[in-house]
Amino acid sequence: MRKFLKYLSLSLVFIFFMCSCSESAEEIIPEYIDGISGSNLDGMTVNWGFSMSRYQEGVDNVFGYIPGTVFADTALERKKQIESDYNCKISVDNDSSSYVIADKLTASLASGSRLYDLATCDTSVLRNLVRGNGYLFGLSSLLNVSNTDKFGTPNMLQTMLWKDDLYGVVPFAWPDLLYTTTGHLFAVNENLVSQLGQTDPREYVEKQTWNWDKLEEVLALYTHEDAGRTVYGMQCHDAYFAMNMFLSNGVAFSTYEDGEVVCGAYTEPGRVALERAREIYKVTCKDYIYPDSHTNDGSYLVNGDVVMYVTGTGGIIGTQESLMYKMDNIGILPFPQGPNATPGIYPSYYEQITYATCIPVNATDFGAAALVLDAMFEPFEGLETKDDIAQYMADQIFFDIRDAQIFIDSIEYTEYGFFWEGGRSVIESACSADTPISTLLESNRDKYNQLVEDYLVPHYQGRIAVYGE
Repeated sequence: MRKFLKYLSLSLVFIFFMCSCSESAEEIIPEYIDGISGSNLDGMTVNWGFSMSRYQEGVDNVFGYIPGTVFADTALERKKQIESDYNCKISVDNDSSSYVIADKLTASLASGSRLYDLATCDTSVLRNLVRGNGYLFGLSSLLNVSNTDKFGTPNMLQTMLWKDDLYGVVPFAWPDLLYTTTGHLFAVNENLVSQLGQTDPREYVEKQTWNWDKLEEVLALYTHEDAGRTVYGMQCHDAYFAMNMFLSNGVAFSTYEDGEVVCGAYTEPGRVALERAREIYKVTCKDYIYPDSHTNDGSYLVNGDVVMYVTGTGGIIGTQESLMYKMDNIGILPFPQGPNATPGIYPSYYEQITYATCIPVNATDFGAAALVLDAMFEPFEGLETKDDIAQYMADQIFFDIRDAQIFIDSIEYTEYGFFWEGGRSVIESACSADTPISTLLESNRDKYNQLVEDYLVPHYQGRIAVYGE
C-alpha cells in the first residue's frame, strides 16, 4: 500500500504539472547565467538530488552507495576534488527512496521553482518528463554522450532518447550502481548442482552450448526428490521467462530498418521464440518448474527448493538481503540461446533503471551542471575498464570470474522492454495464455502499431539525432 500511495502521489503531481505547464513550458525555463569561464564556477552551489535504488529503499546512501564502503568514500573524495578544481560546492540531497527525489523534481517543475541542477532517479518517472516537451535539458550539446562506456549505450538510454535529443545518462562506469537495476539472469545453486554430480553450467556458456535444448536437459536433470519433497530445476515468473526467451533468439524488442520501426514479435524468429517459450514452460518442462510464479522471492533458491532462479540483477547483488550475501556458492547464467542468436551474445531486458541523471530546465546553470556531472561520472581509479570491474566483482562479490564476466556482458546487450507503455502485452502472456501465439500476435497488431507511432518512432528519432543512423 505504501508504494501504491507513492505512485498515486507522483501521478497526481505529474497530472498537475502537465496541465499547468504543457501550454507554456517556456515560462518555467530560467534565464541562463552567462559569464562562467573555464572551470571556475565562482563558488556557485550545484544542487543534486539522488534517489536510492528500489532494491535498497530505507538504506542511507552516498551517491547511491552505502556509507562507509569503499565506493561511497571514493565518491565523496571525487566530490571534494571537483569542488576544489572548479571552485564550487556540490550539495547532495540523498534520499533512501527511489521516488522521493522524482516527486520533488516534478513538483518544482510544476511550480517553476528552482530546486535541483542535477537529478538522479528512476526512469519509470523520468520518461514522463522526457516526453513532456521542455522539462529536461538536452544533453548532447553539453556532454560527450558518444562515450558510451561512461554515460551508457543507446539501448541502456532508450527511455531518455526522445525526438531530437538525449535527456538523461547513467553512471555506466561506476561499479554496482548500474548493475543493480538492469537485466535478468539465472542464479544457480552450485552446491545442489555439485551434489547431483552434474556439470557446472558455466561450462556450457564457455563452450557456447548453452541453448534451448540444453536448458530442457538440465531442468530435467536438476529436478529431484529430497527427503520427501520435490526440488525443482527452475523458478521463474512466466512473463520473465517469455520475454527473455524472446530476446534469446537474436530478436530485439524493436529495430529501425530501412526507415521503419520493426517490432521483433512480428518477425519469424520472434514468433518461433515465443512458441518455444510456451512449449518449455507449459509442456516439456512443466513438471520441472516451481509451480508458484513468484517474481522477486529468492528464498526458494536459498533454501534449496530450486536449483535455478531467474531474477533481476538487483536481486543478486543489490543489498545484504540479496542472494550473494545469503549463499556460499552461487553461479550466474544468462538465458540460453535460440537458433537465430549470434553465438556468445546473451541479451536481456529491463523495465526501469534507477540511476538515470538529468538536468531540469529550471536548473541554475546548464553548463555548470553538465561540468559537474561529467567530472563526477568518470571511472574510479583502478576500475577504468570492464576487465578491471569484472576482476573487482570476482574478488568482492561473485564466486567465480566467469560470473562477473557473464554479469557485465549481459548488461551490455540489455534493452528496454517498453513495459510501462504496454509493449510486453503479447510477450508476457505467451507462457500463461492458451491462445495460439499467432492469434495473440494478430489480435494485438493494432495496439503494437499504436505503440510504434506513440513511443518507438519518437525514440528512434532521438537516437538518430544523437548517435546517427
